[in-house]
Amino acid sequence: MSPKNVRKHRRPHSDEEKQTSKKRKMQLETSETNGFASQRTKEPRLSPALFSDTCEIQHGSLRQLIKYAVLGKERSTQASWCSIHHQKRLQGVVVIVLEDLSQHHFYQFYMHFLCLRRLFQHRFSLPPPSTDFISSLVGLDLDDDKARTEAQAGSNNLHRLNDPINKLNSPSATKCNLACNPILRKYGKERHCLTRYLLSEEEMRTNDYPCVGSPDTENYVHSNCMEDPTDSSPLFGLDCEMCLTTQGSELTRVSLVDAGGCCVMDELVVPDNPIKNYLTRFSGITKKMLLPVKTKLKNVQEKLKEILPKDAVLVGHSLNNDLRALQMIHPNVIDTSLLFARDFGRKFRLKFLAQAVLQSDIQSEDLVGHRPSEDAVAALKLAQYFIEFGPEKVAHLNLESMFKDANNVFNTECDKISEIKENGLAPHLQSQHTDKSSLVDSLQKVGHKISYVTRKDAVNSPTCLAQFENVLCASNEEVLKRANEVVPLSPLTIVNYQPGDIFSRHNVGTNEKVIRKYEEMMTIFAGPFKEPVCLKSVKVHFQSCGPIHSLNIILDTCQPYVCIKYSVLEAAQLAVKHLDGTYVNGCCIKVQRLITRMSLDYEDIIKEMEEDPENRDTIYVSGFMKPLTENLLQQQFSHFKEIKAIFAPKNQRSQQNEKYCFIKFQSPRSAAVAAADICTHGGFMCQKAVTSSHFLHWFQDAVLSTPLHTEFTLENNPKANLSGIIKNTDMKMNEIYKNLPVNTLCLLLFPGNNRDGGVLPGFGLMGIKTDHM
Repeated sequence: MSPKNVRKHRRPHSDEEKQTSKKRKMQLETSETNGFASQRTKEPRLSPALFSDTCEIQHGSLRQLIKYAVLGKERSTQASWCSIHHQKRLQGVVVIVLEDLSQHHFYQFYMHFLCLRRLFQHRFSLPPPSTDFISSLVGLDLDDDKARTEAQAGSNNLHRLNDPINKLNSPSATKCNLACNPILRKYGKERHCLTRYLLSEEEMRTNDYPCVGSPDTENYVHSNCMEDPTDSSPLFGLDCEMCLTTQGSELTRVSLVDAGGCCVMDELVVPDNPIKNYLTRFSGITKKMLLPVKTKLKNVQEKLKEILPKDAVLVGHSLNNDLRALQMIHPNVIDTSLLFARDFGRKFRLKFLAQAVLQSDIQSEDLVGHRPSEDAVAALKLAQYFIEFGPEKVAHLNLESMFKDANNVFNTECDKISEIKENGLAPHLQSQHTDKSSLVDSLQKVGHKISYVTRKDAVNSPTCLAQFENVLCASNEEVLKRANEVVPLSPLTIVNYQPGDIFSRHNVGTNEKVIRKYEEMMTIFAGPFKEPVCLKSVKVHFQSCGPIHSLNIILDTCQPYVCIKYSVLEAAQLAVKHLDGTYVNGCCIKVQRLITRMSLDYEDIIKEMEEDPENRDTIYVSGFMKPLTENLLQQQFSHFKEIKAIFAPKNQRSQQNEKYCFIKFQSPRSAAVAAADICTHGGFMCQKAVTSSHFLHWFQDAVLSTPLHTEFTLENNPKANLSGIIKNTDMKMNEIYKNLPVNTLCLLLFPGNNRDGGVLPGFGLMGIKTDHM
């Protein structure tokens, strides 16, 4: 898979990072394509974003995926969150909508979805539907007057994005509360000279810059720029590209531009260690390019020391990564990712800032990889703009609102603009042949309609519209039968299946019960202890297994016990396995789970989750002493040759990376070997992963909206009835999938709910049917 952003468990949203190896936080790649399928195969395949900080996919982004799958690159662009390889070999797209189901049903009846869990490797969350789901899925809600007005407003907002005069006079800017702007809070309203925007030594250390005396910079060289900078000191833009070697990330190219934007240095560099992955997609570097190159890192370091004046100021975007790639210490820097400040430690992408501030398009998707000189010039001009016009004018640009306005345009399917990528804008469509109309209009222009299979009595069905080739059925059985007949004949088929009016039987407290069930699975009890109990030492002992959500003393027993609720399932698993029988405060303690009516089957659920396609080649690692950084992960795990990606979730309150991570490998075998090695030699706690990224995102959001300590009683409506409906639905979907033509993209969607039963997010599964399935 080709990660789009790391994400982002992300998920979601996530901090700004350049899409190169050095700037993709928590991301280690080991193959040119980083895909689940071999690069040699010519079968169509999917590459969704790995471990996105947020796995919730907006309906507009889902439409973009479908549009590209059906129409190809001549009339559409790839979705930002998922790539389709060999799209021309796709035989068709089928979207199956399971009415009345939401994401919480997937986890409520997890054991019953036996077929779906094994058939579909890729999954994602969906937001609750705001309108009729089918209409919003294909963009038909834009035909409403209200939606058309919103789209026009969004288009006007985006037009103002490229108009520097209107930027200062836009309604969003005038309404902006400048007192709360993070740029003004940091720098005030007055214009300052260059030296005001230099990072202090404390800021450099906080943001992982190489500094004199840092324990991880013993072999770094100093730039020898020892003179104190002044407001007239020369500015130089710097950017680097990297590859992945046997020792981790190493420099392959460096570009330096002067204050006028002229390139004074552009060098290819041969790493000291064997290259495992050129990361061509992001760096643009190929094996052929490096074959004649003799330049080494030490040569580049010496040349930089010769070029840079003694009071030189280096400018870059996330410049700490570039200096670490150069293994160089430079004391005077301006970092544009920190200069254009955002709240909660988030950062704008360089691409977005270049478009929004400079009206300049960089990092074109038409090119393979980034051009470091282009990025260096962009960062340099951004710093010069900030210095020349001052923080107040930059604050008036209202960048946060620009990004949100542009994002809203895409979510309303205003196809006059390009899609919005995470924390930035994608490049505008370059091909004059690109069809910028909606999905249904685009299909109509090439002579196709959407084949729509549904029951005659379906509610809110868009079956009366001309863009649909309607197949109306009398029952669910007929829907399934006709779907098998229609799918091979149509480039896009939507099957609307109603498994049994689940929400009509949905108790208002059911969602809370599902959350409570998994909370109980994450809770353990430790004891007995002697009084008084030192909670601090207990916390230190148990947090080696993972993040602790809460910790309480239980005094209702003869001797005190401690109830520990973790934030992830793996932490509770590790605590039971490894801390039972250990000593805390001189007491040999038992560690055990809470068993209730709702969590009786937790062992079976966890076993199945471990073998889930999303988790079987992934391990969970905890026991780090401080929040994770890219350098720390490189030091600890870069010797593993088959790592596909590393995801370190963020703490929702502090916005710092947590002290645990998930590592995805090329195969379950390589994951098992690495887990054994880490447990034996790494000094960390480790086990097979149970928590998929979309589960973590869904659970964290659900916990925030669920009342604590809610008590539930037995329902009068027996759950067995719903279990039978779910099992039957699972088998029926399995039959449809097996009957699909080879090379068919299948999306199976739980639309969620936004009506009588409350607001519940949706869920999606996707895969491409191949001949060996």
